[in-house]
Amino acid sequence: MLTPKSAHLTPKWAILVVFCLAQFIDVANLSAVNISLPTIKAELNFSESQLPWIVNAFTLTFGTFLLIGGKLGDKYGHKLFFLVGLVWFSIWSLVCGLSNSVILLCIARAMQGLGAAATIPNALALIQFTYIEEVEKSRALSVFSSSGALGFGIGLVLGGVFTATIGWKYIFYISAIMGLLVAIVAYFVIPESSAEYRANVKLDLAGAITITAALLAIVYGISDGNWKSVQVIVCLILGVLLLGLFVWIEKKVESPMLPLTIFRTRMFTAMLIVGALYQTWYLVYNLYCTLIFQEVMGYGALNTAYAFFPLAFPGLVLNPLAGYLIPKVGAKPLLVIGTGCMAVSAALFAIADADTSYWPLPFPSMCIGEIGIAMTYTSAMVAALTMAKSGEHGLNSAVFSVAMQAGSGVGLAITNAISEAVIHKTGSSLKGYQVGLWIGFAVTLLCVGITLVFVPSKATLEKKKLARAEKEAEAGNIPSESSQVDDDEIKGSDDAPVEENK
Repeated sequence: MLTPKSAHLTPKWAILVVFCLAQFIDVANLSAVNISLPTIKAELNFSESQLPWIVNAFTLTFGTFLLIGGKLGDKYGHKLFFLVGLVWFSIWSLVCGLSNSVILLCIARAMQGLGAAATIPNALALIQFTYIEEVEKSRALSVFSSSGALGFGIGLVLGGVFTATIGWKYIFYISAIMGLLVAIVAYFVIPESSAEYRANVKLDLAGAITITAALLAIVYGISDGNWKSVQVIVCLILGVLLLGLFVWIEKKVESPMLPLTIFRTRMFTAMLIVGALYQTWYLVYNLYCTLIFQEVMGYGALNTAYAFFPLAFPGLVLNPLAGYLIPKVGAKPLLVIGTGCMAVSAALFAIADADTSYWPLPFPSMCIGEIGIAMTYTSAMVAALTMAKSGEHGLNSAVFSVAMQAGSGVGLAITNAISEAVIHKTGSSLKGYQVGLWIGFAVTLLCVGITLVFVPSKATLEKKKLARAEKEAEAGNIPSESSQVDDDEIKGSDDAPVEENK
């Protein structure tokens, strides 16, 4: 909950605008960098295998430090770590712009990821505190995701313009300036979670260190992609061992960093998997479409930005629409439609070649892909985050974000490794890029299957809620621990109340 004084003084819309600006900066930076990848590759002499590390370095630290960022916010203040994350992100954005070597740019991108790991989970936690009613919360989260769509579109345009004119470094300079300005505004606008709430949160230092080290080792090992390297093998083995140690620690400590019971909820676990596969598709699609546009079809940076327009600005309408529909129809139909559209989108672009014009294949691919992005991301996020218990808002936000970022980092690394192998075998960059898009097609089909099998419909969830309420009313008993698991599953529904509203 928010501190009473600040909660009354600060309008809800102003708080949401600040969080949306932070999301906007993060996504705009990512999309602008994607557009400039071929130019950065040429200017800094990146090899084919080094190029993905401009993206991987960011997702590596972002994904692996999200749990710590969310939990520290729960304990010491969401506002504090939101501000720290923004300032840190801004400082290292400046360093990215000043970089003139492969190593320095990748290190600076990794440091940027640390800032985002503190900013995003605490923004999501504060949104949940600010918007209590379920319908209101769904719409606030959909607006938050819309700011990402706007950032993606603006980032494409600015990335293309800067790369074609004054240089790609200005992508990072502008990100640094905007981040610092938003941090200043946030200091005066954002309320803090109450001291009473924070006092009930305990830190599991051993668990935090172990899970972070495990994720770093595993994601780095897979991202490197050199399976014959002793370093990679050692990282993967060490990561698995640390992961096992983490599970053992969490079972023993009184207040675990990541309560393993959180995974008992079928709906939540399904959303974590869907989130990871969704983000894998998102990174793969953007990377290989950019490379096909510029290296195969001969588009410049600015024309590539224009080509991506259908994948950007329609989200301003589609994301709020998804937020409006979720309380009415539930997450399941929107997820099936969304992930199905993403699969079709990847397949359409995968059959394009050097002689393909924009309108027959890339344009419909982008349009259909944007429908999929809006429906999938908003539905999965709302369904996952409405399950937070008291004291775990930052944690739930972080777990969902970890699944997306760390999972997609692994997915992108595997896809890059397969794509590179195809390029080396065939001598054709196009065939390697097409294989990457077909992998994107496959992971979204898997999302469709997971949704159909593991995500209950709104009607089913409401029947369970009604049956449970009637049974408890007749018995006049407090639900047992076993029945609480069922209640937790019900809380995975889109219209179920969150813990603090009970």
